[in-house]
Amino acid sequence: MINIKNLNQKNFKKYGKIIELKKGLKSFHVLFGESKDVGWRIGYSRLERKPVYQLEAHPESFETFEPVSGTSIIILSKDKIPQKTEAFLLDKPVCLYKNIWHDVMAVSEFAEIKIFENYEIKGTRYYKLKKPLDIFIK
Repeated sequence: MINIKNLNQKNFKKYGKIIELKKGLKSFHVLFGESKDVGWRIGYSRLERKPVYQLEAHPESFETFEPVSGTSIIILSKDKIPQKTEAFLLDKPVCLYKNIWHDVMAVSEFAEIKIFENYEIKGTRYYKLKKPLDIFIK
């Protein structure tokens, strides 16, 4: 059984940052940046409700997940071998650190997510879960 947690800076900080304006600021600030010229791309994903069978990690790229429609959760692990996972309700945009194991699943019939990442994703690693994760929200 996996508990779905609400996103907040404290419980999410080991995986990345929630994309939101810092307290006390009234305008633009930078959350993440790359010092080298790697380029970036915007992706758009339409997820159908189905179990998660594997996680992936990108050693060389930050990655954002920004909810657009539907209800989804993001499943994460920081372990070298992702035996232990955490799930968060993806109701705010987030940016994952490099090399964080992740997948996103729709818990409504469909969900749409906007994604920013490096233009070329090199060294992606995959980990097949021992048991598929299938989470229901009533």
